[in-house]
Amino acid sequence: MGLEDERKMRTGSGDPNEEEEEELTGEDCTEELFGFLHARDHCVAHKLFKNLK
Repeated sequence: MGLEDERKMRTGSGDPNEEEEEELTGEDCTEELFGFLHARDHCVAHKLFKNLK
């Protein structure tokens, strides 16, 4: 991990448009986490249930 990557982790995504959108929506860390978990579940659910049959 380079210095630039560490800076992005500390300050945000590094994308000014994305950071501005986050400021406008006021999304906090909890909402970010639930959004991530929802996206993860959506991606792996079909694989998981296919293997559980």
